[in-house]
Amino acid sequence: MDNQKLSGAEFYELVKTGDSSEVNRVSRGMVRTMALFLRSTLNAEEDLAMDCAQEVYQNVYVKILENSLPDVNNIFGYLINSARNEFLKSQRRGKFEVPSEHAKFIPIKDTSSENIVELLYNREREKKLEECIRKLKIKKRIFFKHVLEYINEKDKDTAKLLGMSHSNFRAKKSRLIDSLRECVKEASHS
Repeated sequence: MDNQKLSGAEFYELVKTGDSSEVNRVSRGMVRTMALFLRSTLNAEEDLAMDCAQEVYQNVYVKILENSLPDVNNIFGYLINSARNEFLKSQRRGKFEVPSEHAKFIPIKDTSSENIVELLYNREREKKLEECIRKLKIKKRIFFKHVLEYINEKDKDTAKLLGMSHSNFRAKKSRLIDSLRECVKEASHS
């Protein structure tokens, strides 16, 4: 079997049947695909991308064996999203290292002046974005809340959940994001 042609349900059944040689072959391809995704979309280093992909694959494999995977038909999307999240978590762990007993004394691992300025700049931008969101009309704020609520879903699925056409949802989302981006930009220059 070629893992590119497997459906999520077929992969699920393959793991459940326990054909270890076939599972190993397919899993190597999946791990490589997830690592390639991380390298190409998030500019991850090769070793880190492989580590994240392997970690995610092992977690999903265990979930399949324990029957705790929520949607067997969307395993591949779940793997990709999980790989992205694992990579982002590893990035955060690399930037912030706060031992629990010292958490109130050491907010940032590297407190160089550049990092402090960058952190303050990011916090300032977040405040400006929050202000811009508050300025939105109530219907747009509710729509934005839904966009954030379903951020990990495909646009087509979110549109369906909201009772909108896919193209209408994408256009409305794009206009809203553009207006927020412009608002933050204007607030930064004032």
